Amino acid sequence: MLSARSRATLPRPDHFRGDFLTSAVARRGASRASGPFEMLPLAVARPWDTEDVVSLVRWATAAGHALVPRGAGTGMPGGNVGPHVILEVGAFQDIGEVRGDTVTVGSGVTGATVDEVAGNALTLPALPSSALRCTIGGMVANNAAGARSYGYGSIRAWVEAAEVVTAEGRVMWLERGGGPGPWRRLLAELRSGWARAEATWPAVRKNSSGYALGHFLDTTDALDLIVGSEGTLGVVTRVRLRLAPRPDSRHVSLVPVPSQEALPGVVASLSGPGVAACEFLGERYLALSGLLDHPTYADALRGGGAAVLLEVDDRHGTLETDVARVRDVATQLGVRVLSASGGEAARLWQIRHVASPVIAARTPPGHVSMQFVEDSVVPPHALARYLRGLENILFEEETDAVMFGHAGDGNVHVNPMIDVRHPKWKECVGRILHRTAVLVSGLGGTLSGEHGDGRIRTPLNPMIWEPEVMQMFKTVKATLDPSGILNPGVIVPVKGQDPLAGLTALGGLG
Repeated sequence: MLSARSRATLPRPDHFRGDFLTSAVARRGASRASGPFEMLPLAVARPWDTEDVVSLVRWATAAGHALVPRGAGTGMPGGNVGPHVILEVGAFQDIGEVRGDTVTVGSGVTGATVDEVAGNALTLPALPSSALRCTIGGMVANNAAGARSYGYGSIRAWVEAAEVVTAEGRVMWLERGGGPGPWRRLLAELRSGWARAEATWPAVRKNSSGYALGHFLDTTDALDLIVGSEGTLGVVTRVRLRLAPRPDSRHVSLVPVPSQEALPGVVASLSGPGVAACEFLGERYLALSGLLDHPTYADALRGGGAAVLLEVDDRHGTLETDVARVRDVATQLGVRVLSASGGEAARLWQIRHVASPVIAARTPPGHVSMQFVEDSVVPPHALARYLRGLENILFEEETDAVMFGHAGDGNVHVNPMIDVRHPKWKECVGRILHRTAVLVSGLGGTLSGEHGDGRIRTPLNPMIWEPEVMQMFKTVKATLDPSGILNPGVIVPVKGQDPLAGLTALGGLG
């Protein structure tokens, strides 16, 4: 804990009108988030408006204090905590009218609120499972995704414009087709080395690791560097989102799969234009969840190595064809498919939605379900090899785990159950983390498909990205945040950074 003297060296920023809290209670409240990390900040700043953010950024630059932008704290890998000044955007709650298929909202508005505002005819499809709590600012920062991102893309595809306060304290309105703006020189510099970088870029369907160099170079829109930058290049205060037509009909199927090795082939067979979501539940999840003893699901799932939860909708007019394909795949596999539409479909979705509560309830005494690997992503064809490699690592480390996630994207959520009573439990975590990074790298994946690098994965990024790419990431950071005041130690590692710094046996906040 900071001494009285060190707290006294952190006076209220000039011209800042919002709350600037340095009490132990306030700082402890912002020291944790949904991930298993705890870091005591210097202070907590709650700006009232964009002008306040400008004042805070300029003060931080002059005083040499770093800022950690934070929404609702739902992010897992520690990018929303840190030993700096936490900048909370919860006050940015303005919601504009839906105009055509777009709506502009403050960065503190939750994803679920936007979907509600969209009304019966429209929807925001790239919602993560934490939509009731996560903010739009956080979603943009992490390039968030969810179950329906398989068919609709991550939030990047739905961001039309954003108001951003840069590290220089400038307010910029960035929009599609707006070009690189003052970052034109950066665009030219990145282009000069892109050919080699592109050749080594991971061939994954979705990615929330590193900076989106490919998107920036393709569109030349500065907006594409901000999306997914985890608050390291600017502070997002308002966002204009494009909305999608809400499907009139959805059909959900639970498809048992004989083994995890069969997953890639089954997923490929099930793919089609109307598939919105393609989830999977691993063998250990099926066992822990009680589904194998449930009267509705037991006969279909018993003996399977995994299960795929597939949702198709009518947005392309192919609903009947897509449903028929599911039946054909089931016939070929010799399995019984459970299907539902309308209100009944929600019951099948509950099997997936209750994943975290189920894992928490079934975690053995003295153990913590700890999301430190969490959401690595590999090319979909490599999914079975990734799952088998994870199982081998966990077996050798004598650690149980539950796996589920987004089969169509090759995106896996891993929940190792760590025995925190063991005096060397952190060493075990470190070995699993390092070995998983080696596995992901060998399969051509990245360490995050949804939640970003945060503080735990950032030091491992040089294991994933080629040296030329890491240098390009450093160039982006140095160009857009030359003073290094915006979320240092995220995406681009700082010297001597420990990936397990702040790791706590308490687990996350939910």
